[in-house]
Amino acid sequence: MFTNQEFKNLVQKEVDAFRDKLISISRAIHTHPERGLKEFKACELLTTEIESFGFQVDQPVAGLDTAFGACFEGQKEGTKIAFLAEYDALPGLGHACGHNIIAAAAFGAALALRKVVSELGGTIFLYGTPDEEAIDVRSRGGKVVMAEAGLFEGVDAALMMHPTSGMSAAWSYSFPLKDFTVKFLGKPAHYTMPHRGINALESLLMFLNNVNTLKRGWMPNVMFAYTITDGGGPSAIIVPESAEAHITMKTFYSGYLENLYETVKTCAHNVASMTGAKVEIKVLGQYKNMVPNLQLVFSLDANMRALGMEVEDPCISQRRLERLSYPGISTDFGDVSWVVPGIHGYCSIGENELVEHTPEFATAAGSKKGHEAVILSAKAMAMTAVDILTDNTFASNMKAEFQKYKSEKFIKVPGLPPHYRPLPEEFIQKL
Repeated sequence: MFTNQEFKNLVQKEVDAFRDKLISISRAIHTHPERGLKEFKACELLTTEIESFGFQVDQPVAGLDTAFGACFEGQKEGTKIAFLAEYDALPGLGHACGHNIIAAAAFGAALALRKVVSELGGTIFLYGTPDEEAIDVRSRGGKVVMAEAGLFEGVDAALMMHPTSGMSAAWSYSFPLKDFTVKFLGKPAHYTMPHRGINALESLLMFLNNVNTLKRGWMPNVMFAYTITDGGGPSAIIVPESAEAHITMKTFYSGYLENLYETVKTCAHNVASMTGAKVEIKVLGQYKNMVPNLQLVFSLDANMRALGMEVEDPCISQRRLERLSYPGISTDFGDVSWVVPGIHGYCSIGENELVEHTPEFATAAGSKKGHEAVILSAKAMAMTAVDILTDNTFASNMKAEFQKYKSEKFIKVPGLPPHYRPLPEEFIQKL
């Protein structure tokens, strides 16, 4: 029987053995960017390739045409570990968030772990999770849909790595998000007889002004961003029959966001009652905040450092969160972290000046630095999976930590808002 370190050496060698294939997959996805819910080429590439290595593929899943689940089972039952692949691109920018790297790295980690589960038992899952950017009006975030469909139930841990700039990191907080439209429906009339109509645009403007007034009583770290997508029509002398705004809200934790959203809905319905218009509110997407698992953070941090990566101290990541005055990035992995113990690490592909969702980031995602991130990310995730598979105490502590957070409704997670409880001393001492 191999030791923990020998298994880690094994998975590193496996990733190296498939280096050319992993880079080829990353390059192919990068060269042919596809928007969320339309990632047919990327989905076909990943499913065809992983099936050729003995994985059983189920596609589509969760009602998403470009989502898939692939699994490789050892001869004995055991721990179930999932690697999550993203592969959607941004319109006009291509892979300016580096999802080609995420997909290839998850593929590589799953591939590298086959010999380990063949020896120890267990199951490897590679999940294709489309539409993380959620830029389509039909979007809800692929992982949100898959989590609601129960695809992650029974999984012991879910892992993924995301490209970033500056230092790599074993974790970084992501913020809850609510993306929705508010549409007012009125009655058209000529402006010489406005009393015969119901002005939908005025209803919308009244609603937005009222919310902006209410914001004065909200915490200053709330984001309420909007644009008017329907202004009522081309003619200035016709009372607008319809008007719509697209709104994105973010806060520091999910509970507060839900409370504010209820306030916004009440405001919209009150305006409709006053003006006589009808109002329709449609949620396009909503992501929960990310819940870190400190056991997994410690493992991934240690494995990244063992690979020679320059990694930010997780305590610094937590202190930066305390100093933030405005919400930052959001991801649908947050919803996964409320279902199973999860880790969402970050691998650097450039200096601090490199900014995601820019042409420069898209270029970096297809560069040699981006290719190296694929290899390092695959190794780091596979090594963390080895820790889960070979160390029963570690795996038990990982699950117990998650269950504790769940029993407290994910409100009292150390280091996170709203309470910012201190990180456990034993965690800090391990670093």
